[in-house]
Amino acid sequence: MEKIYKKETDQIVQDFETDAMNGLSTEEAAKRLEKYGPNELDSSEEVSLIKIILQNLNSVIVYLLLGASILSFLMNDPVEGVAVLIAVLIAVVFGVVSEYQAATSVESLLELVTSETVVIREGKRQTIPSSELVPGDLMYLINGNTISADGRIIDSSNFACIESSLTGEAESVEKNADPLTDEESLSIGDRVNCVFSGTAVTRGNAYAIVTATGMKTEIGHISEMMSEGEHSESPLNKELNQLGKLLILFAFVAAILVILIGLIQGNELSSVIQIAIILAISAIPEALPAVSTITLARGMRKMATHQTMVKTLASVETLGSTDVIASDKTGTLTENQMTVERVYLTNEAQYTVSGTGYSTEGTVTNDKEQPVNLEEDEALSEFIHAALLASESELVEKEDVNEIIGDPTDGSVVVLGHKLSLTREKLENATYTLEKKFPFDSEKKYMMNIYQEDDRSHLFIKGALDVLIEQNQSSEENQRLEAINEKIAEEGLRVLAIAKISDYTGEAEEEAIEAHMAEQGLTILGLVGIIDPPRKDVIESVALTQQAGIKVKMITGDHPKTASVIAKEIGIEGYEQTITGTELDQLLAETPDDFYEKIKDIAVFARVSPENKLQIVEAYQANGLTVAMTGDGVNDAPALKGANIGVAMGIRGTEVAKDASDMILMDDRFTSIVEAIKEGRIIFSNIKKFVYFLFTCNMIELISIFLALLLVLPLPLNPLHILWLNLVVDSFPALSLAFEPGEGNIMKQAPRNKKERLVNWPFIQKIGLSGLIIGISSFLVFLYFFHHYDQVELAQTAAFTSMGLGQLAHIGNVRKENHFGFSPKNFAENRYLLGALAISFALILSAIYLPGLNDLFHSVPLQPIHWLIIVAQVIATTILVYLAKKVFIKREN
Repeated sequence: MEKIYKKETDQIVQDFETDAMNGLSTEEAAKRLEKYGPNELDSSEEVSLIKIILQNLNSVIVYLLLGASILSFLMNDPVEGVAVLIAVLIAVVFGVVSEYQAATSVESLLELVTSETVVIREGKRQTIPSSELVPGDLMYLINGNTISADGRIIDSSNFACIESSLTGEAESVEKNADPLTDEESLSIGDRVNCVFSGTAVTRGNAYAIVTATGMKTEIGHISEMMSEGEHSESPLNKELNQLGKLLILFAFVAAILVILIGLIQGNELSSVIQIAIILAISAIPEALPAVSTITLARGMRKMATHQTMVKTLASVETLGSTDVIASDKTGTLTENQMTVERVYLTNEAQYTVSGTGYSTEGTVTNDKEQPVNLEEDEALSEFIHAALLASESELVEKEDVNEIIGDPTDGSVVVLGHKLSLTREKLENATYTLEKKFPFDSEKKYMMNIYQEDDRSHLFIKGALDVLIEQNQSSEENQRLEAINEKIAEEGLRVLAIAKISDYTGEAEEEAIEAHMAEQGLTILGLVGIIDPPRKDVIESVALTQQAGIKVKMITGDHPKTASVIAKEIGIEGYEQTITGTELDQLLAETPDDFYEKIKDIAVFARVSPENKLQIVEAYQANGLTVAMTGDGVNDAPALKGANIGVAMGIRGTEVAKDASDMILMDDRFTSIVEAIKEGRIIFSNIKKFVYFLFTCNMIELISIFLALLLVLPLPLNPLHILWLNLVVDSFPALSLAFEPGEGNIMKQAPRNKKERLVNWPFIQKIGLSGLIIGISSFLVFLYFFHHYDQVELAQTAAFTSMGLGQLAHIGNVRKENHFGFSPKNFAENRYLLGALAISFALILSAIYLPGLNDLFHSVPLQPIHWLIIVAQVIATTILVYLAKKVFIKREN
């Protein structure tokens, strides 16, 4: 039911036809279980190997190659057909092996609700499987429970929950039963009279009526969004499919022209069709799918060395074209561990605390930036003693990441003590004996403990300054404390006051203590400023990201003022531009068409819901931007899945977030995203290089065949020559281009314009000009050998050799944008290139000289004089291409 948080508890009881004292009857619970079904999430379709294979086959270029293979078989040329099928097989095998994943997102969500719950039925407490919870059940929740259904609190005592799995925020949320009437619509993090499935109780107890189970819960809604959403097609897949369509059109037009020319010349239809098929085969870069797949797979392996696990091949390149990183704040940009950053004593002494998170490494320095010594600083020593003795959380030290058992804010004070080599246990063992605990009360906003020291009792109190200051009887001191409090709050820090009542002689009961404070007051020792701090490497990484023309957006469930302060500290551009989830909902309702225009300059999105995160991602995508979304919680999963690339945290990330993502940062470092973006940009640059190389090679073959047709000469190549060049000889140099380093300062370039195609006009000019020069030059070699020696097979062998060597030499023009790529320094940059060229040259020689192969190819062994002519022609042609590029082709970037 909508907005149950606005209703009185009596109305909730009435709406759900239950009993606030006795709960449901066993009979009624059984009826509702049959009506609503079990409290379980729907499982998603399991990812299968067959499905992944089909996804890898779903490419226009693959369809084109399969079509060429079928035509070859129909023309009684099985060798060609099998060769093309091998090219397809290589690409598919590499893709399937690299992408196979077993787990699913919703299966991970199921683990969050597999538990037992205490309910009140027929007036008795019963423990039942959580799957049997039904709307109207009365849950009894205590510290340590995982909540298994959504509910409305009807009664509570000092109750708090951790909701980071849904909201992403590390702080405990104080809960009570009071209705909320201030806002029309509240985000999950603000519904303090509700509990949610998948969250955990950190303190106190409560009774809550179940309001939603299974897929009707908030976590079920997230699961539904994930199952309905689909990953956006990667920019590279779009480009290659567009390229495939252009190839089909080009091959079709070329084949029609050949048929028309052949028929005009009086050739038989069958021979003309065979020539058209040969021409179509020469127009298709058979190695392209395999080379692009292997290049991306190599990128996956390289990213793994930077602690980045990429789950899909296309994601490797997608990062390189990212325009926007929509980053979750808690755990991604910040530590997700509350940390004391400032200490202010009532005597006006100030201290700065270094170190982040729950790590005990760090120091406390005074205003002169000198490390403090508790033995020499009596006021600070008294303050730390009181702060620790007013706490109850426990620090568990581990090799990898320390943990806090209990309230994270309370735990930050415990960590502060560790940094000063002091713990509550040490104090208890040495001097103090716990007499009585008074846990944090959300209404009173403080907690206190009574300790015995020798024959004296002391009260140690920790809580909100605005409450404790009322018991402080020094107005001058209060004004000073309020000024400090305002200053700390402006820095985005949460403020806690530490107080003490020395030599307490009253009864150890709350009423007696409150009466004592009202009459005699208390002593406020000082304040601590607590924050979920930015990660150490984030500031530099965000600066590098923005330098690369990529906008960073912070998305958080935190308060907008706190989020803005963190964004400023991190260095996010436009940090002062903030908006809340409620305001986003209003924008979508009032002006959905202008939604993007209203949010495009917003840098901080606060108090947002999982739906809001997905809406933000989709708004940027709808305006042609490539979006990377980072996150670690269940609440991030829909946006992670909907983004062009979802980036999950490997250490702090939930299994749900990891399964919904395309990429996992194994070290949780934002810097790893920057490294991945750089690698993605290099990969796209290298993909352009080998596309340029492979298409030029195809142009060379096309030009020479067309010229032969126009001059009514024998074809300079036979089909096996074409396949050998396209599938074997060209593949190794093309693959070596995957190992090219980035040119210039690649991270100072803006993300490439999405309107700019992989094959744009300057790129087409470059391919056309290079292919035309090398193609005409190779045809002239064929023409010379044909007329000079009057041997078709020798002329074809010479043309085959000329094209092969010309293509290998062309690598020098492909590798570098502004200069020639063959020099000792350039070769040292790519140690695979020389090996690739040597292998390809050996393959050319094997087709000419190797017994058996030269019979298959109808090749004639070349003599030294033949080689001299061909090599001279290749060198001259390569130089001519380089000069022509300089003169006629504008730079693409």
